[in-house]
Amino acid sequence: MRIGAPEPAGLRKAVSKLVQQSGGPEIPAEEVAELQRRIIECASTGSLSDLTRRDLREACKAVLHPPTPLAAEPQVIAGLLDQVERNKRRAAFFAVIDAYLDGFELENDMILSLAGQLEAIASRWPWRPNDHWPDRLERFSLLEPKRAPELLAKRVLSSGGKPLNILAEAGLDVAGRRFGGLVEAAFRFACHIVMASQGQEAVDGQRVLIEWARDDAGKFGYQKAWPDFVKASLVPWEVVEPSEAHKSALLEMLEHFGGGDPRAHPERWRAVMDTAPGAYAVLMRWLTRVSVLQFLDVVDRLMPDHEAKLMWAYRRAFWTSYLLSDGSSPGIDAAWVAFGKEGARLAKRAASESGDKSFSAFGKQNDKSSDHAALILQIGDLTIVDWSHNAKYQVWRRGDKGAPKLFQSYYSCGSLYSAPISGTHASPSTYAWQKRLAEIIEGKTFFFPKPCWKPKRV
Repeated sequence: MRIGAPEPAGLRKAVSKLVQQSGGPEIPAEEVAELQRRIIECASTGSLSDLTRRDLREACKAVLHPPTPLAAEPQVIAGLLDQVERNKRRAAFFAVIDAYLDGFELENDMILSLAGQLEAIASRWPWRPNDHWPDRLERFSLLEPKRAPELLAKRVLSSGGKPLNILAEAGLDVAGRRFGGLVEAAFRFACHIVMASQGQEAVDGQRVLIEWARDDAGKFGYQKAWPDFVKASLVPWEVVEPSEAHKSALLEMLEHFGGGDPRAHPERWRAVMDTAPGAYAVLMRWLTRVSVLQFLDVVDRLMPDHEAKLMWAYRRAFWTSYLLSDGSSPGIDAAWVAFGKEGARLAKRAASESGDKSFSAFGKQNDKSSDHAALILQIGDLTIVDWSHNAKYQVWRRGDKGAPKLFQSYYSCGSLYSAPISGTHASPSTYAWQKRLAEIIEGKTFFFPKPCWKPKRV
């Protein structure tokens, strides 16, 4: 096999037959195992010099592959690399470099040892004038495992939103390397940098991470780094809020990359819930706000006349005050909406008009008319359903039978209207229903004297 200019055409020809985006070989696993067995046997008998060029090249591709990574056997890897350097086998040398970049792992002694051996060979290698590797290895410290991920991460974050340009400069933009071990380690390092940032710096960093993470099919390319990515997207906003446009972009991206709305598909978010509870809390806070505002906005459009809208204004103020609670009173822990047919149509249209796909997440019900909508809330130990129009509010305490679950796609008739505690929305001038419901929420009483409470101003 003749190898011309090794970068990029020659190297891609030498390696692309073996390495795919996953980093695994195309040849069957049993053939890899057989090759590794033969190489180990040759090393034990001192006959590595008898290997054909093909066997030497294929062995270099498989130095980190299971079932028996050759790099884990000091005598074997030393003998292989000696044959590569002694005979100046360019295809084999580039193949083992690629195997190192793809199989890179932090804090892995085998990787550290292999990097040191490759760095020593690279310093003595008879590079050609058109070889790009010497410059890349030096500028990005690719053969220094302790430095390379951090250096690459910082270069990408400062790229002005063009991560592929930096990866191309480092020779890491082809399929097998772009999502290989070294780039994934750099991506994780970048996530931790963004996680510690604030304000516009966090916004800029998150935009770079989104572009970096997206594979050719638009999916998330670094599955092992998913919790790191979620934390980088949400932790900077634990105290302050981003703009609504950026928040909407993050929610849409997290749902798309993560495989669905976490309220409807919690099993897909289990790793994040377990390893990054603070970040997950931010996500649920945003989604809760979306659901409440979605309910209020759609019901505004469904109110039939001026008198009904006046009554609804007090309901809107009441729930918004709990949505924006400063901690002095209970806040809404989670929220979901169940629309009738007309409300569902308006919600979908609002999602389309605003470009905010999170507004398209809701349940459906046929308990009332097509114009009715139900706001389903979790506040502490209470599950509360507040209906639009003149329907009664419903309250279940923890342990009460029949309490509806949040985040269902459909609610059967009666399931949102059978609570042990309920009440009507009386004339807004008396503030009676606000007083009663507020005391229920705050755990003071279920019965009360003459009302004297007014809704919080928003």
